[in-house]
Amino acid sequence: MATIPASLLVNVLPNVLNAGGNALVLNGLVLTQNTRVPAGQILSFPNDGVSISDYFGPSAAEVEIADVYFNGFNGSTQKPSDILFTQYNAASVAAYLRGGPVSQLTIPQLQGLSGSLTIVVDGYTYTAASVNLAAATSYSAAAALIKTALNTTLPTAASVTGSIAPGTASVTASISGNVMYVTAVSSGTLVPGAIIAGTGVTAGTQIDAQLSGTTGGVGTYAVSATQVVPSETITASYGTLTVTAVSTGTLSIGQTVTGGTTAAGTIITGLGTGTGLTGTYYVNLTQTVVSGALTTKGTALDVSFDSVSGGFVVTSGIRGSASSIAFATGTIAAPIYLTQAQGAVLSQGAVASTPSAFMTDITQISQNWATFMTIFDPDSGSGSEQKQEFADWTNDQNKRWCYVAWDADVTPTLSNNATSSFGNIVRTAEFNGTCPVYDPTNGPLIAAFVCGTAASINFEATNGRITFAFRGQDGLTAGVTNATVYENLVANGYNCYAAFATANQSFVEFQPGLVSGEFQWLDSYINQIQLNNALQLALMELLQNVNSVPYNTAGYALIKAACADPINAGLNFGSIRAGVTLSSLQAAQINTAAGTTASNNKASDTLYLQGWYLQVVDASPQVRQARQSPPCNFWYMDGQSVQKIVLNSVLVQ
Repeated sequence: MATIPASLLVNVLPNVLNAGGNALVLNGLVLTQNTRVPAGQILSFPNDGVSISDYFGPSAAEVEIADVYFNGFNGSTQKPSDILFTQYNAASVAAYLRGGPVSQLTIPQLQGLSGSLTIVVDGYTYTAASVNLAAATSYSAAAALIKTALNTTLPTAASVTGSIAPGTASVTASISGNVMYVTAVSSGTLVPGAIIAGTGVTAGTQIDAQLSGTTGGVGTYAVSATQVVPSETITASYGTLTVTAVSTGTLSIGQTVTGGTTAAGTIITGLGTGTGLTGTYYVNLTQTVVSGALTTKGTALDVSFDSVSGGFVVTSGIRGSASSIAFATGTIAAPIYLTQAQGAVLSQGAVASTPSAFMTDITQISQNWATFMTIFDPDSGSGSEQKQEFADWTNDQNKRWCYVAWDADVTPTLSNNATSSFGNIVRTAEFNGTCPVYDPTNGPLIAAFVCGTAASINFEATNGRITFAFRGQDGLTAGVTNATVYENLVANGYNCYAAFATANQSFVEFQPGLVSGEFQWLDSYINQIQLNNALQLALMELLQNVNSVPYNTAGYALIKAACADPINAGLNFGSIRAGVTLSSLQAAQINTAAGTTASNNKASDTLYLQGWYLQVVDASPQVRQARQSPPCNFWYMDGQSVQKIVLNSVLVQ
């Protein structure tokens, strides 16, 4: 007989209660200046022993860094699973299209290819109606043929009437790394693209961008070449293009100027009063060109063969934000692996960055990391201005990241109060979250070891908590072997990889495990990153998985229950410890803050007994109306760890 489905009366709806989101992995982020990493991206590599070498090449510095990082620390029960790399562009960089592995083709196969090729670069269409590789005797020779074909007829941008006058400036400045520090201006104005000169200044160095200060005057500037130049007189030369009429098109940064007596390679590098039509523009080369007909075109491209990836690389002729590129099209584009489907990748141009701006942008891409370091010295061994900027940014991030800053400056080894040293500066400033590491020769490797140690911590292990002190890795060499040097470094806020010894045993290890700011110890700082992220994740899961959390006892119980798993995990791991005695002052401060000053049910007593105290206070009507957070407070006992033992050994006769 026909029946009515019972689901009309009783219906069981299958569902799965989410076990929770993915916890934060304490990956290390490595800042490199290797342009192989596309600008504005973070690349993640697994601990498989081959991926890093395949991507960067076996002799790359990134491979050595990754080897140390992935080894973690001796005795660790787990090793880092991933390492992250991102390109830090202290100078402006050009856009590029790196093709897929054309090296899979034999030279005879390559010689048999011909066809059309079109690439949009810097907003202009570069077209080669016929690229013929019959004469290519190598991959590099093929790249040269492609380059010639693309640059035979450069795209026209504008036709104008204009003149060029020489421009100069003279300043007092020093250079550390890619940053020029201008302290005084004798004459003229500094502009983007100007070529600077002076004793010890690398020939052809250009000003990429102004980073801070008075426009064109005192301040900091990004320069194109990494170098160290003590304070001296530095001159700048450039040209000022004055456009009085525009026949066709518009002018923009990155265009090559031709016509009249204009010098070859003249490129618009900055805007004066002009914004595309009549007005003034800055060009890179100083010269005098009388008023007449001028033409601007797209700047010539570069094409090369990359032996590591096995692909052709098409690079914009300009650097900075005006530099852009797209995947290639045309009948030969896919056969020579310049399409996305064939494995090609893009890297867009970028203007020179600053530590703060760069790190802020990176956190918009990914936050699944905890520590970061640089392969390069941001100050190129002269001072610590750029490292201080990284530390300043870290301090402003609510204790979320840790900057592992290596330093080879000898100053902190010479006295116990080296006020000009980086470690002393961040300690005195009480910046949170910077781990200064001194090493005279292997700073990047020791920094990688610290990042790898953090990524090796097993937060699910019972009593898995570690101190960074006493950790070591086979193969790393001690950078400090002198007791006075060690004591001076510690007094100045530094860590180091040092050699210690008893009468019959030597120990090479990281010491003492400091971090700048209120947490003092690196393990405490790293542990709070993990714990606070776990609490955040648990509370996010609560809000997503329940229909609503009311402002009453039941709702507050839900909040407390959501925090229970991270708290219990912290107790199991050791980042939260019970039975630790509070001082009278600590107890009074906590009880006052918690409002538990009565003789019974004091927050301090609960802290001692269970290691933590979670308080959710009833919300006010105003808070309820705005649907804001009820007052929630969480206190927990870190308890610290023994790192020094003094034993009184008494012989009793």
